[in-house]
Amino acid sequence: MALSNSQYASTDEQILELLNRLRSFGVASEIDLPTIVLCGNQSAGKSSLLEAISEVQLPKADGTCTRCPMELRLMKRDSPWQCQVKIRWEYNDKTSTRRESVREELFGGLITDRSEVEERIRRAQKAILNPGSMSLSYYLDNELEDEAKELKFSKNVVCIEVTGKNCPNLSLTDLPGIIRHTEDGDDKLVQLIIDSVDHYIGEKNAIIIATITCKDDIENQEVVKKARIHDKEGIRTLGVLTKPDTIESGCHEKYFSIISGHSHQLKLGYYAVRNSTQAELTKGVTDAREIEADFFKSDLWKRLPQTDRLGVPNLTKQLSNLLIAAIKRQLPGIKKEIITRLREVTELLEHISPALSGSPRFEAGKLVAKFSKHIENAMDVVPADMGLWHKIQPHFALFCKRIRETRPRFHHDAMSTDTSAGALIKTDEYDSEPEDTQNYQMAHDSDNEMENTQNDQMADIVSSVINREKISALIRKYRGRQLDGIIPYQAFLKLVEECQRHWKQPALACLSSVADKFLEYIDGEIKLVFKAYPLLASEISIIVHQLHRELQAAAKDLLERVIIPMETKLPPYTWNVHYLNASRKRLRNSQSASQSASQSASQLPSLIQPTFTSFTTPSFAPTAFKPLQAISLPPPPIDEICDLTAMVRAYVKVAYKRFADNVPLAIDLVFLHEFKEKLHDRLIEQLGLMDPKEEVDIGKLIQEDQAIVNERDGLLAKQECFLKAMDELDKFVI
Repeated sequence: MALSNSQYASTDEQILELLNRLRSFGVASEIDLPTIVLCGNQSAGKSSLLEAISEVQLPKADGTCTRCPMELRLMKRDSPWQCQVKIRWEYNDKTSTRRESVREELFGGLITDRSEVEERIRRAQKAILNPGSMSLSYYLDNELEDEAKELKFSKNVVCIEVTGKNCPNLSLTDLPGIIRHTEDGDDKLVQLIIDSVDHYIGEKNAIIIATITCKDDIENQEVVKKARIHDKEGIRTLGVLTKPDTIESGCHEKYFSIISGHSHQLKLGYYAVRNSTQAELTKGVTDAREIEADFFKSDLWKRLPQTDRLGVPNLTKQLSNLLIAAIKRQLPGIKKEIITRLREVTELLEHISPALSGSPRFEAGKLVAKFSKHIENAMDVVPADMGLWHKIQPHFALFCKRIRETRPRFHHDAMSTDTSAGALIKTDEYDSEPEDTQNYQMAHDSDNEMENTQNDQMADIVSSVINREKISALIRKYRGRQLDGIIPYQAFLKLVEECQRHWKQPALACLSSVADKFLEYIDGEIKLVFKAYPLLASEISIIVHQLHRELQAAAKDLLERVIIPMETKLPPYTWNVHYLNASRKRLRNSQSASQSASQSASQLPSLIQPTFTSFTTPSFAPTAFKPLQAISLPPPPIDEICDLTAMVRAYVKVAYKRFADNVPLAIDLVFLHEFKEKLHDRLIEQLGLMDPKEEVDIGKLIQEDQAIVNERDGLLAKQECFLKAMDELDKFVI
């Protein structure tokens, strides 16, 4: 029974046509499609089998049929018989790489005479094996000499589409026959063919048609070994026994056992076909089929119960059924995978610059505007771009921490320099107020090496412990004609200077670290925006780095000329008098309470203990200090010491908070903000984007990186392939 008359024929045509279209789009290069792969050892009768199935003659004389895959597409049509030959370019054979886009190219016009097919296929194979020599029209129109070929093997495919009323609905791929050696000892060709076979039959959706000649022992045939490697359980391999007329007398039982499924078992089983001679095929397909049918009707073959597994028509029917069933079964999964791959490709394309569409100056201007906008968003800390702020904010927080560490620290004891928490006077929230621990921790976590480096630099600038003896000495040193109870101003200045003399280094270190992080961010944005244009990116980098250096120098100049001297060169000053006085009052009261609590037996006669051991006021007897008065000035009253420490601490508290704000604000204004304001115009000017004379140079700068071009073209080709496939799948319903 002819396959075209089966009950499934009406839908089989559409299903098979869909598969062929998907393959022509190049989907098979990306997704494993159901396919029938015909393979076997050379001279196993594979070509004769293919001729019997397709009913067309194939070239054999010059051996070119063994040098590239061939895809046979048979489809039933209500129109007269016709054939179309195409070439599917999938690979660049010279580089052994897959092409970015797969295309099928017509090779000649429509064939309506069967006798022309063999020559057309021969010419197509010649064209594939000589891809760089001549145009396709040369191989169509000129006499072909037996000249040397550019390639001995190609992965590109000759496609043969045959339609007609008596054609079955079937599509299969015929691979070059497996060989062990060549006449000229070309081992490379042997390996290329083996690699091609491994590639095709290794696909999980491939139905392997193993052509096994009865002339050789089945165990010794390479195709059987290959099938077992790629299909260990034998669930997608179908064996075809060829040349049964060569079986020696008395040896048929072995092959009957194979066909019956008793030995060498495969889930899809085995078929036996008789290979027609060339003379038989020349007489006509009908005569060849009758000869084969008569052969299997002999008494010898009648003994085999599975007569439906004999002959090319039965094999063709089974192959069609297997392929159609596989397509129906796998089509939903294929569609799902195409949707997933299309989404992935689209997402990848979103991260690649689009191809240039305008003049070089216009395109460069767009890129500069995009880059400038990225930097502007980063400066303005828009929700979509917090990256820059997250890089620099921890360094501002670390700077504030360093300045805070320079605050004056006073000790209970007259001579001690112990810096432990219990030894230092805790006077109010000044010592215990919470730090910006979150931002400092960000700095610590994000740049541990930076913190360790700054720790080394800052080791000698943390304020030293000031004990009561030092304060007393300062008051005595700068005591002029002031009455007791009036604090010498110079002593106040000296203690303030003790704290502020270290402020310059952390301020400049903050600028340096912020500048480094800012430059790191800028370089990242340059790579992101100008990734496809390395020459332009290099030029942009030069301009941007120059602007960065200029503005960093301007910010440093502002810090050194204005911000730092305002605190370290001018006398202590503030209009924040209310805050200053309130802090001083709280500090004074806190210190007095602390001293009262610590007053103890340390209040001994001054002859025994001439210096104070607490901030409480000792019993003061004029006679007690006679020995001390004889050799030096009397120690200042404890109230003066408390007032001085309170005043110093209160002012430094005001000043350090002011300085901790002014330095980041100055860096932000003169460096970061100015960079944002000047960036776009500087790039436009330096690149000459407003000067028509610079068009040629801009054109050179905006040449795309070929790797980016190739990547984008490849993704666009895949996207087009998947979009075409989805368009076909959306129109198709099983």
